[in-house]
Amino acid sequence: MNEDLLQYIWLSGMFDIHNLKTTDGKIVEILKRGKLNKHAGPDFLEAQLKIDDTLWIGNVEIHLYASLWNSHQHQEDEAYNNTILHVVLNEDVTCFRKDGSPLPCLEIGKRINHQIISKYEFLRQNSLWVPCAEFLNKIDHFTVTQMLDRMMIQRLEHKTDLVKEWLKKVKNDWHSVFYYALARSFGFGTNSEAFEQLALQLPLSILAKYKSNLMQIEALVFGVSGFLNQEHLDDYHLTLQKEWHFLSQKHGLKSPDMKTFKFMRMRPGNFPTIRLAQFAALIHQSNHLLSQLLDEDDVHQIISFFKIEASEYWQTHYLFGKLSKKHASNLSISAIQNIMINGVVPVLFVYGQMIGNDSICQKALNILHQLPSESNQVIAQWSNYGVHSRTAFDSQALLELKKNHCDLRNCLNCKIGNKILIN
Repeated sequence: MNEDLLQYIWLSGMFDIHNLKTTDGKIVEILKRGKLNKHAGPDFLEAQLKIDDTLWIGNVEIHLYASLWNSHQHQEDEAYNNTILHVVLNEDVTCFRKDGSPLPCLEIGKRINHQIISKYEFLRQNSLWVPCAEFLNKIDHFTVTQMLDRMMIQRLEHKTDLVKEWLKKVKNDWHSVFYYALARSFGFGTNSEAFEQLALQLPLSILAKYKSNLMQIEALVFGVSGFLNQEHLDDYHLTLQKEWHFLSQKHGLKSPDMKTFKFMRMRPGNFPTIRLAQFAALIHQSNHLLSQLLDEDDVHQIISFFKIEASEYWQTHYLFGKLSKKHASNLSISAIQNIMINGVVPVLFVYGQMIGNDSICQKALNILHQLPSESNQVIAQWSNYGVHSRTAFDSQALLELKKNHCDLRNCLNCKIGNKILIN
């Protein structure tokens, strides 16, 4: 048993509430349990109780043992003077507020079903892939769906935090923000931060000046990424180097160390050199892409916006100076879907939020509902436990659930965990 569980038991009413009395014999009637306070101060705010015939409105503090009130120095803190009830497992001492008034205490240790405690301890301490693995097949579909809906919004909120940071940097220039989001998504996880740094160091306004010339766009993209620093490796590499030298001088651009990009354990088609070339091609070929996305609802048409192919050089190279067999240099459908999930959707969602247009937020969610599920080890394991992912909405929600709830054993804040505790 810990205090988190006791707070949950109080908030959910999972204890015997009949004939409640304070430890000094006064009748307690719970009208409102209060709002959980996640900041400093009492645990529950704005509670309403009747103690005997008096209505009290104030705060509720939760402790395993009453003596923790004194251990935490609440008796010296004026912020706790408005505490109207002390809810504890065991009252081992009588407590007082700073103003000297006695603190009413409700002892509920004997009113809690101990199966709740044992289930919670099992969920918290087992070493299963997800703590509720043994119970999942008994959870109704509605509960799982509710939790996944909540997780999807939570995941989008986490992603949009970064979008909001970018907005501050560029003073609400949404086209630059979208450019940053696209760049980051072209990193496909492993190189996301390196691609983001590329975009932050290479303003969209500069790229716009050379949009009609793919070679110049490549020179800027590869130059700012550090791939044009070493001695030239072939004629095309030399051409880009010369162009980069001119453009970097003209615009005051710098070339960092390319070691920030990772190649290890990657298939050649996923090398950052290929992704940078594809990113350059997208910049070259697209026209007011964010505006087009805002006007388009058909997900197949949106996918077509990203059907680009890198320059001819990259059809026979994965790296500068190393000839390879001819291969496709276009973005695959799965890559486009990944970019939409991680680049397009978060920007659309937060854009809708910022301008107060719910239909754009819903559009972002609809894209996820129309895209197929991602395929990875996490999603495969969920399927092994009977939780199947059919759309990108499902897979994104399941990834969020695993990372920020299951792995943290945060079962008290999960509808599935709650259902297990009460059944």
